[in-house]
Amino acid sequence: MSEFTQELKDLSGKSGYAFTDAELSRMEAYYNELIEVNKVHNLTAVTAPRDAALRHFFDSIAPLGLVPEGASVADVGSGAGFPIVPLKIMRGDIRATAVESAGKKCAFIERGSKAAGIGVEVLCARAEELARGPRRESFDVCVSRAVAQLRVLAELCAPLVRQGGLFLAYKGEYEQELAEAGNAAKALNLELEEVIKLPCEGYAHHVLAFRKTGTLSPKYPRRYAQIVKAPL
Repeated sequence: MSEFTQELKDLSGKSGYAFTDAELSRMEAYYNELIEVNKVHNLTAVTAPRDAALRHFFDSIAPLGLVPEGASVADVGSGAGFPIVPLKIMRGDIRATAVESAGKKCAFIERGSKAAGIGVEVLCARAEELARGPRRESFDVCVSRAVAQLRVLAELCAPLVRQGGLFLAYKGEYEQELAEAGNAAKALNLELEEVIKLPCEGYAHHVLAFRKTGTLSPKYPRRYAQIVKAPL
């Protein structure tokens, strides 16, 4: 058993999550592709087996229980495929979509997903542009681990979520960002329902689960430059 797979099994035993052999095999296949492609393209700085098992794969599945059966799930700023790929590996019933603007990362997600034997739709696009087209307010769940302020992420993600759907934001220490995002949450019809802490000692990561309570004004999302320059 590889160091990567052993670490996932150890994390599972400490937390109550349970991985099947097939799930572990798919995660390892994706991880192996990540290591190989990362030699050529800088996809992630987190590559060591133990670190990747925790910070990429185990972290990604923290909100698994919140995702409804058969849900359409969009991952905004998917990067190297996290959290959408581990979520799809664990939940074959979901319809998984990776939204990523970098071509090399889109190509990797397609390659890695094929190696892992899972189906992930990859949209090489910017979220704010996607939300102005037919995909607007069409997803049951939108997830994001992108490195951006919560109030920026909220404006990028909320327009993709249907009324009654969920926006799941992965964060480390979140209290200050949450306080700063109050105006954004109100403008975007988002209500915080739950905060999930990753059940792993020494790794302070959380998922903030917001419910979308109404449709959005057509003025959202604004252009990306505006979102970043003047967050809600």
